[in-house]
Formats: sequence, C-alpha cells, structure tokens
Amino acid sequence: MTNLSILNQSIRTLDNLYSLNDLHLASGNDPKHRPSLFARNEQTKELAKEIENERSTKTIFAIKTIRGGKDISIQGTWACEELVLSYATWISPKFHLVVLRAFLAMHRNEPKQLALPEPEKKFTFEFTEHELQQLSWSWFALLRCTEMCRVLEPALRQIGSSYAATVRDLGREYAYSIRQSHHTLSRITEQFQADQITNWRVLRHLRNYDPKKIGFQLDIL
Repeated sequence: MTNLSILNQSIRTLDNLYSLNDLHLASGNDPKHRPSLFARNEQTKELAKEIENERSTKTIFAIKTIRGGKDISIQGTWACEELVLSYATWISPKFHLVVLRAFLAMHRNEPKQLALPEPEKKFTFEFTEHELQQLSWSWFALLRCTEMCRVLEPALRQIGSSYAATVRDLGREYAYSIRQSHHTLSRITEQFQADQITNWRVLRHLRNYDPKKIGFQLDIL
C-alpha cells in the first residue's frame, strides 16, 4: 500500500487496513473521538458489514481491533479506506476534508481500472406456507427479545447487575439483521393476507414494522 500521511502524521498500515489510532492522533487526540468508540457505533458496524458482504472472501475484514500480544506496534483499531473516511466524517467535516484530500493525492499516481461489482448471486428455493410462517415468527421472536432487552437494561444497570452490559448488547446488536430480514420476509410473503385466526397473524407485526423508526416497534412485550 502507498504511504499515507495526514497533517504530518504518518498513518501505519496492516493487512491493507489503516491505523485509526494514527488518524486519532492526527485529528488532535480528543478522547471523545477514540477509535474504540467509533468501532462500537451501530452505524459503523452496519457499514462494515455492508463492505464485508461485497467482498469475495469473508476472511478480509473491513475493521478489526487488536489487543494484547507481544508486538505492541500492531495493537489498536485498523480499518479499510471507506471506514477511514467514515471515521474522519465522524470526527468533523474539516478533518474529513483533510483526509479525503490526502487519499485523493495518494491515489493520483495510481491509475487503475475500477472493476464493477459482480452481481450478487441469486438462488431459487421452494417454501411451504408453513415454512414461511415459521420464518416470519422467528423474525418476530428476535424483534420481541431485543426490545425486551432494551426495556430491562436500565433496571439491570441501576441495580448493578453483571448482566446489564450483555443485555444492552443483545438489545442493539441485531438491529441490522432485523431490518435486513424484514425486507426479505416482506417480499416473499407479500401474496399472503394477515389473518388473526391462523399463523399469518404475525404479518400484522411484519407489515407495521418501520425500519426507519428509532424507538420501540411493538406495543406488546
């Protein structure tokens, strides 16, 4: 990889990833902009998953954190170019512009043909109506469990429970999966009508779900 420098700060690389810790130093080393906080951000996780899903091999990570080990020079948070730019944006528009221009300058002498992404493979499956119902109920169960975790977390934290952190993660970690599977299930069940008598009563929850809504989706727990 070509060497990258931001505001006279050399940015180390590892396995085609850039050191966010070096970016943090270049930005002014403000504690509120620590790479670990950026890595835990829900939007960062979703962006990393999208980037990794587009790659041909699952062994190439968009972001990774190294803790411990004998070689302290590789400890820290490392991210791909897209996430470096996202990290810079997260810090400030001004710093984002600095980093963007640095990447443009670095690539200026690296002409290459940009390859169009390969079309995502599609598969054809046959489902029984019962199987579609079970998939829909599994989605609803996950949504219900995550929302219950979000309800319980403040109380567990207040009493000092050791489970508070785990419950917090469970309540937030699967938001992306819920949104993506909602899109798929909505498409493959669109021919069915919600029916309060049969197992298709789950469609009421599936179709009332708003992927853009931030708060709770269910009025029952």
